[in-house]
Amino acid sequence: MSAALLKLIGVSKNFGGLKALAGINFEVNSGEILGLIGPNGAGKTVCFNLISGVYRPSSGEIVFDGRRTDSKTPHQIAQLGVGRTFQIVKPFATLSVLENVLVARGIYRYNHFSRIWSSWKSASEIKAGLRMLERVGLADLAQRKAGLLPLGNLRRLEIARALIVGKRLILLDESFSGLRHEEIAQLEALIRSIRSDGLTVLLIEHNMRVAMGLCDRLVVLDHGCKIAEGSPDAIQHNEKVIEAYLGRKGTQDAA
Repeated sequence: MSAALLKLIGVSKNFGGLKALAGINFEVNSGEILGLIGPNGAGKTVCFNLISGVYRPSSGEIVFDGRRTDSKTPHQIAQLGVGRTFQIVKPFATLSVLENVLVARGIYRYNHFSRIWSSWKSASEIKAGLRMLERVGLADLAQRKAGLLPLGNLRRLEIARALIVGKRLILLDESFSGLRHEEIAQLEALIRSIRSDGLTVLLIEHNMRVAMGLCDRLVVLDHGCKIAEGSPDAIQHNEKVIEAYLGRKGTQDAA
């Protein structure tokens, strides 16, 4: 078993009197694809926001690559090599596809004062951006305004921006949402190739066919609590998951 790259240890998050997460424990092993699933309101995106530094835990610890990150800011966590996408795709619509990637790459450019004055569109930066667009299948659209892209390509652009930041861990928040069958298959292949490149993937996904087929392991949340963890086959037959998430009849049919 690979060493754990990310650990959540007793992580809770309260918003006033609302407990969004309660004592969550799980690990993401280096080089795996781990799925975080559960019904709407289970706390999945809150969990992503804690990992990426948008929120700070009310209690518990988040450890990335051996160091605690639960008190770090989003840009500090990004500089450690953690990239993420969001449920709602919001590119810089008036910038080109390439420029959107170059903006994301700035997280590494502007961590030193001397780099502030260097061009964000230098030949080396453009070359790196084009390589990333080639990686996700958008190189031929590099000069297209991002606001003109259809949803499938916008999802790929989001992943490109996450990849150029996340050199160690990628958080994918419902990246398959709204896609056609063919686009889903292509995106599954892309994510598998990302893992083959040595990256670790943590994803939120409501499409159970995708989650079961793509993930090595699954963690299931319900009402802010972890109710199950295991292989896709074990999760598919877990009674708590059947009752809380999949629905008894639908899961028995799927099995």
